[in-house]
Amino acid sequence: MEGQRSLPCDFDENLLKTIKLPDPGRSYRPTHATALLAWYAKPTKAQKTVIELGAATGVVSAYIALTYKRNVVALEKNRFLADLAQKTVEMNNLREKMIVYNLSCSEVTSVFKAESFDMVVANPPHHLTSIPSPDLLRSSTRSCDFQTAREFIDATGYLLRNKGTFVYILPPTHIVFWLSEFLERKLQPKRLLPIYGNPQKNAQFFLLKGVKNGGIELLVEPPIILKRV
Repeated sequence: MEGQRSLPCDFDENLLKTIKLPDPGRSYRPTHATALLAWYAKPTKAQKTVIELGAATGVVSAYIALTYKRNVVALEKNRFLADLAQKTVEMNNLREKMIVYNLSCSEVTSVFKAESFDMVVANPPHHLTSIPSPDLLRSSTRSCDFQTAREFIDATGYLLRNKGTFVYILPPTHIVFWLSEFLERKLQPKRLLPIYGNPQKNAQFFLLKGVKNGGIELLVEPPIILKRV
């Protein structure tokens, strides 16, 4: 692509190919957003415990557990996807590093203690309006209502320790909603990285990294331009 910037040297669009995955059928497949989230969610040495909200087949959780040797919890409300995430655990020999829970974000207070995790990672449904589809699984992983989106944010605030880090990948269309809801819960956005499929078109995603009870400071990073979307 003429005039296209090169990708950051450490981002590989194929990085998730190192993870063994069960076949979910045609209804669900890891996307560029999945790979970007796995790449951006790099725990520091002090961040030992990680939870992924809406983990689907568990590929991001597995990548973090394998790459960074961290203890990871994968939370997925859909029973079919949660069962596949458990298969991901088994296929990658992660029984000692990764635990799958078939739970929704609204149920975390009944299972986990407050402030139990150093990092929260999420790739929530990107459409906050319904997308008509005869495939219910595909529809549920792509779209949700505003209340469900708030449940992701509430769970993040509850689970994350003070000064802990949250990492999300979000669509530009509703970024103002997400930012305002994070701020209302004292989840301070700290870094925002725009993702483009074409430098001549609008951004496709934002990677967001923030800190619970962090200071007021936001850095907008140089964009990533993907080879394809």
